[in-house]
Amino acid sequence: MPIVGTAGHVDHGKSTLVQALTGTDPDRWAEEKERGLTIDLGFAWTDIAGHDVGFVDVPGHERFIKNMLAGVGAVDCALLVVAADSGWMPQTEEHAAVLDLLEADRGVIAITRSDLVDADTVELASLEVMEEVRGTRLEDWPVVAVSAVTGEGLDALKAAIASVLETTAPNDQAPVRMWIDRAFSVPGAGQVVTGTVMEGTIAIGDSLRVLPSDTDVKVRSLQHHGLAVEESGAGGRTAVNASGATVELGRGDLLATLGNADSTSRLLALVMPTRTMQDIPNKGAFHLHVGTASRPARVRRVAGSQGYVIEVDEPVPAIVGDRLILRDSGRRSVVGGGRILDTHPVRRPTSSTVDALLAVVDADRIERADALVEVHGVLRGDAITAATGGGRPVHAVETPGGWASAGELERVAVASREAAAAYHDRYPTRPGLPKAELASRLGVEVGIVEIAVARSDGINDEQGALRLAGFSHTLSAAESERWLRAKSQLEASFDVPRVSGLDIDIETVHFLMRNGELVRVGDDLAFTAGQVNELTDRAAELQDGFTVSDFKEHFGMTRRQAVPTLEWLDSIGRTRRSGDGRVVRG
Repeated sequence: MPIVGTAGHVDHGKSTLVQALTGTDPDRWAEEKERGLTIDLGFAWTDIAGHDVGFVDVPGHERFIKNMLAGVGAVDCALLVVAADSGWMPQTEEHAAVLDLLEADRGVIAITRSDLVDADTVELASLEVMEEVRGTRLEDWPVVAVSAVTGEGLDALKAAIASVLETTAPNDQAPVRMWIDRAFSVPGAGQVVTGTVMEGTIAIGDSLRVLPSDTDVKVRSLQHHGLAVEESGAGGRTAVNASGATVELGRGDLLATLGNADSTSRLLALVMPTRTMQDIPNKGAFHLHVGTASRPARVRRVAGSQGYVIEVDEPVPAIVGDRLILRDSGRRSVVGGGRILDTHPVRRPTSSTVDALLAVVDADRIERADALVEVHGVLRGDAITAATGGGRPVHAVETPGGWASAGELERVAVASREAAAAYHDRYPTRPGLPKAELASRLGVEVGIVEIAVARSDGINDEQGALRLAGFSHTLSAAESERWLRAKSQLEASFDVPRVSGLDIDIETVHFLMRNGELVRVGDDLAFTAGQVNELTDRAAELQDGFTVSDFKEHFGMTRRQAVPTLEWLDSIGRTRRSGDGRVVRG
């Protein structure tokens, strides 16, 4: 069902016009009846040209602008109301600015109370309105004079609305998103929330997530305009009996398909000032409006662009492409509006960041997903899905933890080659730079390094180490000479010196151990490969039940050498301890 949302100055006849069109009074609250003005959102529906059409009636008084913003975010056709006997007024200007900033391309302008003035005044009012909307998205909207009292012009207004609604195409196939504008409890049923389904189709039995509280609910029942239904699609005014919520639901919450929406305390947006504002200051008290949510906000402009980083204290549900409005809390007026470009922007976005994301703000979810990966370099898959409302990249490269851009992988590959070369210079006897060390240094997952290296020439990934092609880790002539002297010293007997006492540096020690020429059997104890073979062979000469003393005497060792050597032989399965003695295993 398409939705028509009213807008306009207080007491210009919006609610009266909706009642004349639908036969239903949209004012729900006793206070509204008593004061004669709309405080909260009102709802009604009727048949126009054979189609069910819902009306969202919003308040016009400036103190109730928050509720007005909650009502116009999900309409298919806007109905701007201007009284013929009053003309263009401050709230008319503000509501028109909101519609323009929300990029409301489809709408109708109604000149109401035509019965209270003569034809010339109606014509002058129409001309004034057309002059006021020139240069905005409203300038091509049809203007229809109407009287809710006499009924004159109602048929023409319905025809204009029907013509506009012919261009609407709700997306029933997308993941579900429905902003909650009302919530209440029903005895025996639990919490009920209402709103307009923006995208997707809600069906009984669906499991949905409520943001920003991240509570999961089950759809027990549905109503569409007071009638029980099995499902409700995009554009439908819907009441949802949501069971299982662990928190109280309310306006500003979002019902969404699990994993296909997000909440954020910091976002990047394109924000354009209203035509009465030259610019939006960095300092000031603002309110951010997205869907039916409203949050106090702080803004900071991205240099050289109309991009703004917006921060809120309490997370707000949002996806890329959502429209927003900024209000100055001090002035109590709308100062700007625009589109969300990124729900979790990089730390210091630049004008090029804004340009890259702005280029796809009207594109499909796939293009938005690819653009986000390009800007961030690397993103988790679930983060992309939530930020784009179900998007999945096609040009990015899939990684174990998500997706990476080709540019980011090339950056990592270049850094890997440079880091490996420096590592070889510093540690020529080591096989290469550990992947985990480089990943930590670059702030990426190890899997990103592996993919980047696999796509790059001139560097190899071998056993967890990165090595430049052609690199050979060997000892220098001087190191080889020192090792030969140390080897001779070690193999003179099993009463070997401490490793730290050998005339070889620690890098050479590690090199020899990796190559198997030196075997560490204790913290500061090592034997040559030949000695290890002799140890394992000659151990068989010992009688079963031999002790540490027997062992050290057999090999001519000290106790400092014998104890760790026996423990090492136990660990490799050559000997087995039994009480205070040991036996040699075959």
